[in-house]
Amino acid sequence: MRWFATILLVILSLGTAAAQQPPPARVAVAPVFEKQLAPTTVLVGIVDFDQKAGISSETSGLIERHNMVEGAVVRKGDVLVQLNTDFIRKDIALIEQQVAQVDLQIENSQKNLKRFETLYRQDATSEKNFDDLSFGLRELLVDKTRLQISLAKKKLEFEKSRIRSPFNGLVLERHKSQGEWIAPGVPVCMLAAVDDVVVQVPLSEDLMPFVNLGQTLTLTVSALKKEIAGTVKAVVPRVDMKSKTFDVKVAIPYEKRLFQNMSAQVNVPTGPTQRLKMIKRGALVRFQGKTFVYTVKDGKAKILPVQVAAMDGEFFGVDVPYITAGMPVVVDGNERLQPDQAVQVVDAPGTAKE
Repeated sequence: MRWFATILLVILSLGTAAAQQPPPARVAVAPVFEKQLAPTTVLVGIVDFDQKAGISSETSGLIERHNMVEGAVVRKGDVLVQLNTDFIRKDIALIEQQVAQVDLQIENSQKNLKRFETLYRQDATSEKNFDDLSFGLRELLVDKTRLQISLAKKKLEFEKSRIRSPFNGLVLERHKSQGEWIAPGVPVCMLAAVDDVVVQVPLSEDLMPFVNLGQTLTLTVSALKKEIAGTVKAVVPRVDMKSKTFDVKVAIPYEKRLFQNMSAQVNVPTGPTQRLKMIKRGALVRFQGKTFVYTVKDGKAKILPVQVAAMDGEFFGVDVPYITAGMPVVVDGNERLQPDQAVQVVDAPGTAKE
């Protein structure tokens, strides 16, 4: 009976162990491929608008209405502020009446001059009378020109009473409100160009050889949790005396809710291009400060520690000898995997091309 109890205990132990083993995890894999790529490091930059302007008026006046809502995006030519134009309208009407009056005087003077010209040829009037009338007509024409210039100026003031946006912009600050009086040169708002958004990132001077104008860099705006492709717009030719860093401006497209001074993580090249093994981002697992991926060998998940050397869109590059081109790497279903856990491959996407 003792041997029967022993066998029964072994059977129960094996049954318990088998019951405790999890079923094979269903995973998707993708093969590793190689690509020439520069290694990168992540540096923190600041979102800024490279073109900002304090929008001011060219004329003085009372703000009748405005469309300056902080955070609003305006298009080039949109009216930001409308000044009261009651006095300008009256002035325009008055000058138009004066022009009409001078036109009548000119018409009458031209008729008289024509009559006097006939009389002068017939020696029926003096040369002085004819010259006086001729000069009088010229004075009227000069007066009309002066009035036309004044009228054009008033009409220009009328047009300038509408303060328009000089570019597609985001209203950062509003300085004036409806009912306030403004004078020429006094800003009514601060406007930032949405077509000129940059991420300014400080780089060590040692990295200068690896950053060039027009170069494409990938970055992530922390608050938006969105990856964006940017282009190196400018390399500021000034190195800080203490930190020995210089600033690089990376141009990015404007995104909704992209604010000035937001932080962004920029992938900056740190060396020349090299042959790296490229893995889909979905394969990367982070746990307690460590980064690793899973491969599949003999139907089991095998853990491989990695250190990201470069980022390239939806892929990252590594430079470790135990990861080779063509190796299957788990890209989906790896969140709860354990080392040496049995897996079932249900999908195997094709290899990306260089």
